[in-house]
Amino acid sequence: MSEIRGKPIESSFFYCTCCLAGRQYTIGFLRFCKQATLQFCIVKPVMAILTIILQSFGLYQDGNFSPTSGYLYITIIYNISISLALYALFLFYFATKDLLAMYDPLLKFFTIKAVIFLSFWQSVLLAIFETVDIISPIYSENGKERIGTGTVAAGWQNFFICIEMFFAAIALRYAFPHNVYTDDQHDLERREPMKSISSSLRDTMNPNDVIQDTVHNFSPAYQQYTQQSTSDKELDKPRNGGHFGRSSSTNEKTMLLSSDDEL
Repeated sequence: MSEIRGKPIESSFFYCTCCLAGRQYTIGFLRFCKQATLQFCIVKPVMAILTIILQSFGLYQDGNFSPTSGYLYITIIYNISISLALYALFLFYFATKDLLAMYDPLLKFFTIKAVIFLSFWQSVLLAIFETVDIISPIYSENGKERIGTGTVAAGWQNFFICIEMFFAAIALRYAFPHNVYTDDQHDLERREPMKSISSSLRDTMNPNDVIQDTVHNFSPAYQQYTQQSTSDKELDKPRNGGHFGRSSSTNEKTMLLSSDDEL
């Protein structure tokens, strides 16, 4: 953040920064980008729970855009949340593209977000096709409906995703190449020891970092942006000599910048 702080925000029609002309990058700008991105982490589970509740009362059906159905309103909320999150990520990339150029962030961003967001918009598009009768039900030989339009649309969605994931896997291969982790490009003494698969999976599924970051960035008492680094050292089991390892958990907070000048 210190590298871009104070720089004027370039007016760009493509990045929708025309209304920000004349402003400068501040810690408030970074906080907005994080808030706009993290809100999706709140909206997604809330909408999932609400969908289950509405379905239990018969008030939700995929592809039903009727004002009396919850699908219409949940789709609108999803679209607003996704658009806001993508806009914030685009703003952050627009501000840091020169600093991050060596890491090729654009391909990484596109491959990951396309899997999440484009598949959702694809399902909405199929729901529209279902509504305007572009997707039709499947009938038996005697003219009786065997498979409804909703099931057919869901089948097309699953079929498209299976094909798209093949190309996504190829894109991920180039977006996240393995050679950046090879020994000849990293100092072995500075690398952390390899973790077990179960430990890595546990860290991946652990939502604590997202929860802490969300609480911090949405807190009314927000004062400054902090970068947290937590390292846990496991207890060594008793050895033959009877010596025990020491266990410690350190939580370091590095104050980066003051947030007195919010965007």
